[in-house]
Amino acid sequence: MSGAVTTPAVHMPWPVTSPFRMRPGLSRLGAAADPVPDLFLRDARAAAYADHKRRVLDAVPARGLIGEADPAVLQAIADAYAAQTGVALAPDARALAEGLQEDFVVLHDEVDGMRTHCLSVCFPSNWDPAEKLGLDFGAIHAPVADNALLQAGGRGIVDMAFRQARMLRHVWLLTPNGDLAQHPETRRTRWADAVAAADVAGGRLIDQVFFRVERQTTLPLPALRRGVFFIRILVAPLAEVLAVAPERAAELCEALRSMSEAVVDNRGMTAVRERLCAELRPS
Repeated sequence: MSGAVTTPAVHMPWPVTSPFRMRPGLSRLGAAADPVPDLFLRDARAAAYADHKRRVLDAVPARGLIGEADPAVLQAIADAYAAQTGVALAPDARALAEGLQEDFVVLHDEVDGMRTHCLSVCFPSNWDPAEKLGLDFGAIHAPVADNALLQAGGRGIVDMAFRQARMLRHVWLLTPNGDLAQHPETRRTRWADAVAAADVAGGRLIDQVFFRVERQTTLPLPALRRGVFFIRILVAPLAEVLAVAPERAAELCEALRSMSEAVVDNRGMTAVRERLCAELRPS
């Protein structure tokens, strides 16, 4: 159902910094420092993304499209997409789910804050979209390890990103497979499998690893008392991403070493962190 649709390494964002901290990391979309100042990211792999989304939606609809979005919100998404890309998509949830390379989440501005009312998430990064329906920012991020900075800034993040301005954020992960869809209930290559494959081949674990980035953008719709959160998944083999710039291996090693035990455990990397760091900075 899923599988690897990789982005060329030279086009992958590199948001790796150290010390590693779970922080908001928001910037205004279109700021001078943004290499890609667009709400959406459409590229040559659009058809492959659509095919993989279609498979998810056909096989397990409850995973890929949850809740309902107002027609006016769907129209606003379609209009924004057409304005940027020149591609017209029908303003209904299924057409947008397949047509956008991004997944999206619609939030309603209610008395007690903004809550999710519709999630079109075909490519989750090891989380279950069904568990996020009806939740506010704090509840959504409650399971995230070392989430104090995120939670402390929650009210300001929501106000800025979903009521005032289009915003951008990148989140990076290391995964032992290149699948776009990484639902926790789906059997995929696990870290133990990647270690075994590396040992059998007599090679490096980092050659079995993928660099995964969530490019997150927001679309405030204050006139509708709504906001939309977009998640664009980009994946490439880690070794290829590291080869783009010689300093990246050391930067990644420092970031991994600075992660708390809680973050490492949350990402399932407790058994592999030291080996990865040893391969990134061999003595």
